[in-house]
Amino acid sequence: MSYNCDTWKTKKLENFKIPVASLFKHKRNDWHPERINNNDGTVTFTIMESELHGHIENDCLVVSSIDCSGEGSGVAMNWILEPAFEDSTGELIASCVWEGGDSITQLIVKNGTIEWKEIEI
Repeated sequence: MSYNCDTWKTKKLENFKIPVASLFKHKRNDWHPERINNNDGTVTFTIMESELHGHIENDCLVVSSIDCSGEGSGVAMNWILEPAFEDSTGELIASCVWEGGDSITQLIVKNGTIEWKEIEI
């Protein structure tokens, strides 16, 4: 996807863990996520309007919520998140509405395997 996701809906998030270092693999470090350490011990990684939230365990982000939508979400997905998802464990299923409905896809990530499916609502 080279354009932005207008709507992201997480359908399933089960024991989904991403090595923190995997979020910083891309050579364009101006696209690397910003890490925010929250007062409650959780962390949030932001890439423009997209966010991953969770806690750190054994150098991995244990993801409690994720939203990849808004400005820059297409680049964030292609350059940062998809490569990081390849190193993940657990399962993520999300539905994505791209550019006002130009396409609607379901993202399925299971133990590092990524699949995109066209879906209808």
